[in-house]
Amino acid sequence: MKKRTGIALGITAALCMGMTMSAFADETEGMSESVTVAEVEAADDADAEILETITLTIEDKDPIEIKNTAQLPIRSASVEMQEEDETLINVVMIAADGQQYEFLNVPYEALSNPELVTDGAFAFINYTSLTSGKERRIGQTGELTYSEPAELFAVDDVYIRSEPNDDAEILGVISRGDAIEVLGETATHYVVKKDDVTGYTVRRCISEDEQAAIAAVQAEEAAREQIRQAQAAAAAQAAAAQAAASQQSGGGGGRTEVKRQRFDDCDGSGHGYWEITYSDGSVSYQEY
Repeated sequence: MKKRTGIALGITAALCMGMTMSAFADETEGMSESVTVAEVEAADDADAEILETITLTIEDKDPIEIKNTAQLPIRSASVEMQEEDETLINVVMIAADGQQYEFLNVPYEALSNPELVTDGAFAFINYTSLTSGKERRIGQTGELTYSEPAELFAVDDVYIRSEPNDDAEILGVISRGDAIEVLGETATHYVVKKDDVTGYTVRRCISEDEQAAIAAVQAEEAAREQIRQAQAAAAAQAAAAQAAASQQSGGGGGRTEVKRQRFDDCDGSGHGYWEITYSDGSVSYQEY
């Protein structure tokens, strides 16, 4: 089981990545300084009612109403509009105990039915995108550090990166089925250590279930075997046809390459192999 300490959450640079199922921001390095344009004032009374709906008013724009489905004790919120891209805002919510929930690069013009929810140790803004019609989520910034490392398992091949976003430097690769030492987590990534490399790996490729990782390895091996068998049968047929044609034409023959097919491992790990089919029906494999 994972043992967690408190989350380091505050108004800090984002450590998030853009993902298919999320609208996480890249690092904010190089962005223009934001300008605060709206704020919901905190209540002075410690017993004041928790905000059921967090309304954010943006200058010259329609207000945003975020339903507090998580029932977090939010007492105040502030909004900053980015000067570089005025379709994006940064939101900071402050709870009764002083806990800050920061969400960066919120595409306010695309928000439909936004809700504040929790998933594990982190808060998210879930919404339906008005541009794509798909369900999206934006996770709060911050990083949780475990009091003791946990052992989790890779269900896919995946990069280890220097920061938790798609553009960060690649430090290494975790292979499907590997047991991984996990030191902490963000809303989208695990902080992992493999050999002497420590970095960030997307959460969707890592599981607490060892059997899930074993099953993923077995499924991949079975799929590859099916491909090999199908390709071998096709190659044998092609070789037989070529041999028959060569015999009819009176030509000689030697072992030549008939087909070369590339098979990439999943999730952009850079692993893979070439399957090479020859005129005599034989097949060889070459890793890359």
